[in-house]
Amino acid sequence: MSLLEKLGLTKQSMEKMLGVVAPLKKTKIKRYRRYETVPADIRKAILEEHSSYTCRELAKKYGISSSTIWDIRDSKPKIE
Repeated sequence: MSLLEKLGLTKQSMEKMLGVVAPLKKTKIKRYRRYETVPADIRKAILEEHSSYTCRELAKKYGISSSTIWDIRDSKPKIE
């Protein structure tokens, strides 16, 4: 026996108190940011930087996330 049943609350009694609640529909479409959202000149500059720079340093320099820097460096063949 659950706690709600011990208290005398059932689905029907809760619907009487609150009214019928429609289930929440997920309307927001989740969109993933890809490296294509970074302008081409910044992508080119990142690829031309010396490899001794860390992703964190380049992210601070160009104002984008370090994971985006890593993604750009990791997918070199996709860059024009």
